[in-house]
Amino acid sequence: MRSRTDEMFHQVFSTTAFANPQAACRALERTLLMCHDHEVAWHAFSHLSNALPFSADPDRVLVNLERFIASATERRALWKALAASPRPMEMLTTLFAGSQFLTEILLHHPEYFWQLMERRYLARPKDRGQMDHEVRVLLSAQPTIEAKWNALRRYQRRELLRIGASDMFALLDLPSVTSQLSHLADALIRISLELAAEQTGTSPEGFAVIGLGKLGGEELNYSSDIDLLFVTEGDPFSYQRLGECLIGILSRVTADGFLYRVDMRLRPWGRSGLLVPSLRGYEEYMQQYAHVWEKQALLKARFVAGDQEVGTKFLCQAEKILLELGSSCDPCMDIHTMKRRTEAFLRSRDREWGEVKLGVGSIRDVEFVTQYLQLIHGPKQPHLYCPNTLEALHRLATAELLSHEDHCMLLEGYTFLRTIEHYLQIMEYRQTSTLPRDMKALQYLARRLGFTGERADGQLLLRYEQHSAAIRRVYQRFLEGEHMTALQPSCTAGSADDVDRHVARMDASYTSIFSRAEIARHVALAEMLSDENLVEIDAQPLEQGRWRVTIVAYDYPGELSLICGLLFVYGFSILDGYVFTYEPLPDEHRTEKAPLFEQRLDGPRKIVDVFTVEPVREDGGPELWHSYRDDLAALLRMMQSGERRKARGELAKRVAAVMRDTDTTVPTLYPVDIEIDNTRSSRYTVLTIETSDTPGFLYEFSNALALNRIYIARVVVSSVGNRVRDVLYVTDEHGQKITSSEKQRELRAATVLIKHFTHLLPRSPDPETALLHFREFLAQLFTRPDWPDELASLERHDVLEALARLLGVSEFLWDDFLRMQHANLFPVVRNVDALAMARSREQLCETLRRELEAAPDYAARRDVLNAFKDREMFRVDMRHILGHITEFGQFSSELSDLAEVVVEAAVRLCEDELRTRFGVPLCVDGQPARLCVCALGKLGGRELGFASDIELMFIFQGSGQTSGPQSISTAEYYERLVQLFVTTIRARREGTFHIDLQLRPYGKHGSMAVPLEAFRRYFAPDGEAWAYERQALVKLRPLFGDAALAQEILALRDAYVYQGEPFDVPAMRAMRERQIRHLVAGGTLNAKFSPGGLVDLEYLVQALQISHGAHNPALRETNTGRALTALAEAGILSTEQYTRLREALIFLRRLINALRVVRGNARDLTVPPADSEEFAFLARRLGYANDLAQLHQDLLYHTANVQELTRQLLG
Repeated sequence: MRSRTDEMFHQVFSTTAFANPQAACRALERTLLMCHDHEVAWHAFSHLSNALPFSADPDRVLVNLERFIASATERRALWKALAASPRPMEMLTTLFAGSQFLTEILLHHPEYFWQLMERRYLARPKDRGQMDHEVRVLLSAQPTIEAKWNALRRYQRRELLRIGASDMFALLDLPSVTSQLSHLADALIRISLELAAEQTGTSPEGFAVIGLGKLGGEELNYSSDIDLLFVTEGDPFSYQRLGECLIGILSRVTADGFLYRVDMRLRPWGRSGLLVPSLRGYEEYMQQYAHVWEKQALLKARFVAGDQEVGTKFLCQAEKILLELGSSCDPCMDIHTMKRRTEAFLRSRDREWGEVKLGVGSIRDVEFVTQYLQLIHGPKQPHLYCPNTLEALHRLATAELLSHEDHCMLLEGYTFLRTIEHYLQIMEYRQTSTLPRDMKALQYLARRLGFTGERADGQLLLRYEQHSAAIRRVYQRFLEGEHMTALQPSCTAGSADDVDRHVARMDASYTSIFSRAEIARHVALAEMLSDENLVEIDAQPLEQGRWRVTIVAYDYPGELSLICGLLFVYGFSILDGYVFTYEPLPDEHRTEKAPLFEQRLDGPRKIVDVFTVEPVREDGGPELWHSYRDDLAALLRMMQSGERRKARGELAKRVAAVMRDTDTTVPTLYPVDIEIDNTRSSRYTVLTIETSDTPGFLYEFSNALALNRIYIARVVVSSVGNRVRDVLYVTDEHGQKITSSEKQRELRAATVLIKHFTHLLPRSPDPETALLHFREFLAQLFTRPDWPDELASLERHDVLEALARLLGVSEFLWDDFLRMQHANLFPVVRNVDALAMARSREQLCETLRRELEAAPDYAARRDVLNAFKDREMFRVDMRHILGHITEFGQFSSELSDLAEVVVEAAVRLCEDELRTRFGVPLCVDGQPARLCVCALGKLGGRELGFASDIELMFIFQGSGQTSGPQSISTAEYYERLVQLFVTTIRARREGTFHIDLQLRPYGKHGSMAVPLEAFRRYFAPDGEAWAYERQALVKLRPLFGDAALAQEILALRDAYVYQGEPFDVPAMRAMRERQIRHLVAGGTLNAKFSPGGLVDLEYLVQALQISHGAHNPALRETNTGRALTALAEAGILSTEQYTRLREALIFLRRLINALRVVRGNARDLTVPPADSEEFAFLARRLGYANDLAQLHQDLLYHTANVQELTRQLLG
């Protein structure tokens, strides 16, 4: 039997892989020896084992943990804190793995630990005044100048620990971090200037310290140099010693380190110039000698310390210089030349890759684009002169000098790259901006940045390359320009072959139809074919605008549908025609293993198709046939490479687009008569088709045969009036006649259905997908014993049109709903009218109750429950897709009703199963324990959409035992209940009715069932919940359970969330930065997570609810739409703000639902590029038809509105 110590070690090593297990074991042993309370050690090690697997470097954590405990003076109190809850150990592991520099500060001052555990201490940024006051209080207790210097350094280290820890714990966003670092530098420079004045006896009156670079922009890194400029209104030499002394105080290294590296090179003449130039001397230098880059640097100028009046005069002077620069010349070439020199230098040092600050697509690219736009537009709009890069980008976007898309790309890319730079520097407090080339080091950096898994480094590099490329594209547009050229391919032809050899491969009727001269022309065209040249066309004009078109090409199964469909796309109707294919040679044998539709027919078989066509639209002239030939060749190349589905799909999209543009009436489906004759030909089955002529008929019919894997060898096309009578010579896919009566019946049915279905493709959002899925749908239909009965309903126009819309929605819907649930699909399709009516919650409950009662045991009831869930989800989805759900929120309401019914039934089912073994859970006094199941997130707000997670929290009250023969604690009972519940509900795929319990206290480290007391402690104002966790309670809504407990939970929620304190905006924005870093591909727009996306909108609404909900209970809504209405009614939102946000909410929710349907991936909500086919499909799905530009414009409009209003309302 293992000892308690062995159990602790097993707990740690069973969850974490260490690089050096032996060293890790020894570090743990030494750490354990420092704790004399085994119970305390047990709990502390339990928390450690939970935190280590998520650490960037578990080995480093154990080493630093041992050193930290050894350095602690209050060791017993420390151990108790580490054992009391998971949070302290979680924070320490993050700190110890994330920054050795900050770890060393904590090791030298272990008393700082208690401040780190105070969330309010960490989360509240300090302004300059507060820092200034703290430094002065600290210095007042120091007896000597050296002691004051050291006190300054200790203060700086303590503040760096606070800021860095807040950064790593996601309590501060990037702008807050950089401004805090800059405020710290400002305070230290001001105090240092006072010490220098005291030490030199020189008054700082008439002397100003100007910050430039990142200090001037209030965007310092952790290990930045500080760029300073000293100026004076008086004699420059009078302030020489003061300036030198200030530099010395800031940069001198003592036992407590140094404050800052000081860079004075931006003064006139650089290192050789006066240390303290006069204002007049500075102005003369700038007018007569300065380079453009020296003037450009003034965009970052900001007064930091000294004489405020002198600083103000300098800044006025700097603005005048900038105005003159922007008015007199375009600095584009100078800026770009400077950037090229930097990149050339990096290339010469083999440092081209991974330079996040200076390389291609780097931080400097963003800064230079920003500064270039400031310089050229500043003379007319001086408010653009802003030293902070992010604020300047915002002002440029607001002034419409930077597009919304470019602004987002630069904003996200800059934030991402600056975050990388911070994490590179904070590790060892080194001034570095280069990604490591060593894979282990890169993996370590990626994990510190929050990327997970074995390929965390790959995820980081992908994001880096995406952002870098996106930034560079914007840079090139403004500072390089883009020049693109197009190349046109050329074609070649060969010589003619022997006519007799050609005729020998044709059916005997061929020579009776065509003259010798025509046949010779066919041969000449055939000889021009090659692997690179798959088709030749000869188009001769006839009277009345008609054409005689000869098409000679290699033979591919289904090729006729491509030829006819493309003729329809180009606006031609076929009047008559003949289709011939080379007959098989005597030695050509096929087997069952090599059907025609799977062979690579790159041998000598060729086709000769001759049609008489007339234009139904304006004739484009001879040039039109060149374009037709190129398009047909492209389709045949797909056939040649085995991409037959793709070729048919590409054409289907083009046919559907033409149909949409030319015909807005409801299409009529005319009957089609098919006569099947096996006596007229010894080799082929002969089909005679008679029906009314409709546009594109031969394409539709030949496409139907191709999808049924019917091979067409010869066709005679004829039409009389508005009737067609076509004769086709065909075989099955193995080259055999179609003789089975059953196969003939299927052929008739499937061919007519596909022909009709093709005619309805314009009604589908994605014709390509719909057509291919319909063929699979029919294959499943013919496996059903009652398929003739099903067929009767499918021949209805409304049913076929519904199928066209359903089957063309997405590959995901087909794979996950239609194909996998064809047993559900056939009844829905057969009774499509029934989809018009929603099912009430009561109807759902009653139906499920009856089905569960008929099941004999838990396993059977679990199957019934999941089948019911899938079937009813499918039905609601179909209602939405077919347009029966039109009101905003109705779709979510129906899905939420279903989810609530299923969740409650699943819990009851699990309770019944557990109580047979364990009995009823009780309180200590013997009364029944109480349970309340609460919804959060989308279900909490009744805002479920396609593929939404089901976010829940199980809260119970009672600490007794169960009443059954196998008695366990009430806590264990509820833990088992939740575990069984999670396995009872089956999600077909991730994100589709996926149960998510992550919002419980301590997330995955906490109990699955939450005791009410634990809920109370964790979420209380002084509890350990992070700000985002407490914010999530805005959406908490009891679903079912004990009514009194539900009311108590709601009261606690209101007391904890709606405290009347301001919303923690920096923590929210820090969380958003992490979401964007991990979930948004660089240079793309994610409908949910990008700036201006749905999350920004929801967080804005929740922030306003939290800020104002204490005094207005009506704001405590869980539904975002209703919360917006309440905010408007309370006067917190103006009518205009409310309208813009509500329109954005509706648009973004519809967009996200459409994207999830298209992709079937709840987490991939990247909007496709505006020029892509996927975007066109999305536009049709959202009701924009072919107006892609309007969808793109609406997308930018709504996301820009959300960003602008968030800035207005939250600052």
